Amino acid sequence: MANTIGTGDKTDFDETRRLLYMALLVSQTKRYNLAGTLVNALTHHHAVDDLDIGEITANVVSVVEGSGDEDGSRAWLQAQIDRITQELGD
Repeated sequence: MANTIGTGDKTDFDETRRLLYMALLVSQTKRYNLAGTLVNALTHHHAVDDLDIGEITANVVSVVEGSGDEDGSRAWLQAQIDRITQELGD
């Protein structure tokens, strides 16, 4: 696979990745913008190590769409909010 980042701006690459997540999620939710942004952030910026990307995506989509194991997914997302809040010291 080609390394295209070179000396470019990593922010642009992160944005491209976020857009790609949105494209992948468009068939799972009409709220693909929100879901793709959350999946990108949780997967790549917030050290979520207890779940793989498929599980993170399933939890996010479940809550955004109000479907599936919504209670379990809500609890997991709330745990992420609590963890981030604690790390921020808020």
